[in-house]
Amino acid sequence: MSSGAANAQWDSIVGSVTSIGEPTERWVSIRGGNTAYLVDVDEGEVKGTLPLSRFSPAISSHASAGKIYTYGSFYKRDVYGDLENVVITFDIESATPTGEIPLPVLPAGIGHSGMIGLIDESFLGIWNITPAMSVSLVDIRNDQFVREIATPGCAAVYPLGRGFMMPCGDGTIQYIALGPNGEEASRSRSPAFFDVMEDPVYDYAVPTANGWMFVSLEGLVYEATMNGSDVVISEGWTINPESNGTADLNGVERVNDDNWRISGRQPFAYSPQANLMMTVMHDGGGQEMFEKPGTEVWGFSTITKNRGYRIKMEGDQTVTSVQLTPGDDPLLLLMTSSGLQVHDASTGRKIKDINVSGGLIQNLF
Repeated sequence: MSSGAANAQWDSIVGSVTSIGEPTERWVSIRGGNTAYLVDVDEGEVKGTLPLSRFSPAISSHASAGKIYTYGSFYKRDVYGDLENVVITFDIESATPTGEIPLPVLPAGIGHSGMIGLIDESFLGIWNITPAMSVSLVDIRNDQFVREIATPGCAAVYPLGRGFMMPCGDGTIQYIALGPNGEEASRSRSPAFFDVMEDPVYDYAVPTANGWMFVSLEGLVYEATMNGSDVVISEGWTINPESNGTADLNGVERVNDDNWRISGRQPFAYSPQANLMMTVMHDGGGQEMFEKPGTEVWGFSTITKNRGYRIKMEGDQTVTSVQLTPGDDPLLLLMTSSGLQVHDASTGRKIKDINVSGGLIQNLF
């Protein structure tokens, strides 16, 4: 029997696409291997999966348009052969790929959510390292690559208005404003506020109400905002304040925890509505511990700059990622060595475990 005849019996078998439902603010994406899991945190269920490449560090959600974007690099023979770089578009309610946009420049296949960003609901910015640093801009209004902007010494894409911020190796934050067609309209930098050799900031950042929050390896917290065309950096505050003799929300005495360091692959999170910041913490070591798993999570009020509570991992559990869901009553999400934990963000009380493992946790809204 010919192979064609042998396979003819399968010709009428066609797969169907099922809606996974309309996501809410309590849905998140969790990256695990070559997959992004779409998780309904309220129900504690994985609703769908997005197939990624092994070089897709993050997604960028455009939930109001019903879309999720990512980028990926694919070898023709899986691990060798001709390389193809593309932006992939997914339908958010069916978790199915709906289109691809070729990328002529090699994107960074490492990192975190700062590697890709949705700018003004018009462009995707994608960070490249070839090894020269640059940003590719894709116009999602007509699904095409438009240009590459050189950004020597500056990493990541943090959208703000019609432009984006980037931390730079000279201790500054750079802002690039875009024109209507994705062309560079202007470029400005903040004064230097950190020394990359003494106390660098993470290239990971989280959004605030008016800008982005950056944290240094020694635990200094900064906010970068815009005042006209000027990049403004707030005065830093420390997550290790001199606070002996006072108790936190749970009655635990605050001490000068000089041996504790911020750490983890996704080391901090922030809720502008709740004025709450969370950090993954590791006991002991120096700055070289910045990506090590933590054994505690600390919660801070960004109004008082004091720690409100601390969560100790059970047994030999560790934690690598922390996230806060959007809204006035956020949930605290922890990716631990045993899976996803859900906590009450206002008190730290554990609510549930969800049987899903991975790394980066991203909100869809």
